[in-house]
Amino acid sequence: MGCINLHPSLLPEYRGASPIQRAIADGATATGVTVMYLTEELDAGDIILQRRVAIGPEETAGELEARLAQEGAALLLLAVGQIARGEAPRRAQDHARATYAGKLSKADGAILWTRPAQTLVNLARAMNPWPCAHTTWHGGVLKVWRARLADGQGPPGQVLEAGEAGIRVAAGEGAVALIEVQPEGGRRMPASAFARGHRITAGDRLGEIEAPSGPASDPAHPL
Repeated sequence: MGCINLHPSLLPEYRGASPIQRAIADGATATGVTVMYLTEELDAGDIILQRRVAIGPEETAGELEARLAQEGAALLLLAVGQIARGEAPRRAQDHARATYAGKLSKADGAILWTRPAQTLVNLARAMNPWPCAHTTWHGGVLKVWRARLADGQGPPGQVLEAGEAGIRVAAGEGAVALIEVQPEGGRRMPASAFARGHRITAGDRLGEIEAPSGPASDPAHPL
């Protein structure tokens, strides 16, 4: 009857190894799951069934992956039943619309503060739980598990506020509120707790402003 596969995107979008992370990093508001026939070309087989799934505005890659697994399992069962009865549809992909989501590396989580705040918030969601968005502070790595848009402006990477209200950092456009962070060698904690326990103050600088080294991301879907 042939071999089939379940893929967590609405093919032909986001073929490859990291479709969930790339969709979130791109700011997509919806993705989905696809059951398809296997071919020699990566994720290019004829489509049997697809189901669209909305992406929550603060949903992380780990949270979305868990939901897509449930949706995908149900869709896979439906497809297997249709194949067994000889009723499965078969629709060729439009290869001209194909996009690719390559394998992630730790370098993909590096925060470049010259980018717009919304891009950085999406990056934090996309890289949670792995490899986790990260920046540097006083020579050490600071992981950013969760972040939101915030008001403010200043030189990219400059801390605008650090205290009980949390930590606000200027981006290339707008500012980012750090919600949950993890210092190197430490535990995950609210940004307000990090601000209380460390000497981080307004005017401090986070990260580097040059592009991170390491494997390049797919130019069609830069993080």
